Amino acid sequence: MRAMRATAHTNIALVKYWGKRPDGGRDLNLPAVGSLSMTLDEYRTVTVVRPRAAADAFALDGATLTGAAADRVAKHLDRVWRTRGAEAGPRPSCEVDSVNHVPTAAGLASSASGFAALTLAAAAALSEDMVEGMAEGDGADRRLLSALARRGSGSAARSLWGGFVRLDRGEEADGRDCIARPVASRHHWDLKMLIVHTTTGAKTVGSTGGMELCKNTSPYYGAWVASSQRDLDSATSRLQNRDLRGLGEVMEHSCFKMHASMWAARPPLIYWNGVTVEVMREVQRARADGLQGWATSDAGPHVKVLCEAATADALVARLESVVGVVDVKALGVGPDPKVEAAT
Repeated sequence: MRAMRATAHTNIALVKYWGKRPDGGRDLNLPAVGSLSMTLDEYRTVTVVRPRAAADAFALDGATLTGAAADRVAKHLDRVWRTRGAEAGPRPSCEVDSVNHVPTAAGLASSASGFAALTLAAAAALSEDMVEGMAEGDGADRRLLSALARRGSGSAARSLWGGFVRLDRGEEADGRDCIARPVASRHHWDLKMLIVHTTTGAKTVGSTGGMELCKNTSPYYGAWVASSQRDLDSATSRLQNRDLRGLGEVMEHSCFKMHASMWAARPPLIYWNGVTVEVMREVQRARADGLQGWATSDAGPHVKVLCEAATADALVARLESVVGVVDVKALGVGPDPKVEAAT
């Protein structure tokens, strides 16, 4: 075993992932719908995995992880270790130190970059052949690592690539066709994602619990699942053709359908706050004034606005003027993850 560092960038879903397949089981973590995302160039997680003589030790942003959070990390290390085969024996103890350069548990996809970085650092530390054979693009090793990352967090499968990435739902019970793949490089299109922070702190309901609540109680959940594949195919085509209006319209539709299923749950699952709604309205008003941007929101209160780079500064100024907005960041299309030796 060796000490290795991985840097993985988070991603924002343009076509949303919300819900789990009923046949996937908790460990496979198969999504009920496919998704399409844009990797971001600034928000990222840096994770170091080192050998440790004593028991496992895990830290996030300088704080020791315990309880369920630590168990989740240990379980993921076990998954990576098992790729070596039954003859590998017990997994060696590890020290894991992660730093999030993105707000944690706030609906900004920190788990995507987090589990992608953990997967890569652990694979490099525990099974170096897997990462050293990771091909550019859509190689078999990259797909295997993406599938491992998905089992930690569904959106993490997409953070194994920069640019624009699609994760297909798949149909096979073992998940072998639930695979992420790049559909356009980071240089395909000079887009910006404006991250509009509408509050501070973590959200009160985690995504996994929210998905289960919607599946079990929302009358709109079935319609959400049934209509998502059409959105995914349409958005992929519009992205590849650099059709911003078409892509933006599909993106907004996917977002509002997902949140409609949440609001119809029992009890209603409302991640948004009043500032979220006002930002959405300001995006619509800006479009009416000729500033072309489209809004989306994950399972959290913050708003993301997709636009071309030339429009970003003007839209940032509009959105910063909305009462209650904490901050607006303009992020570009992000790179592939990076793996390197750690000291």
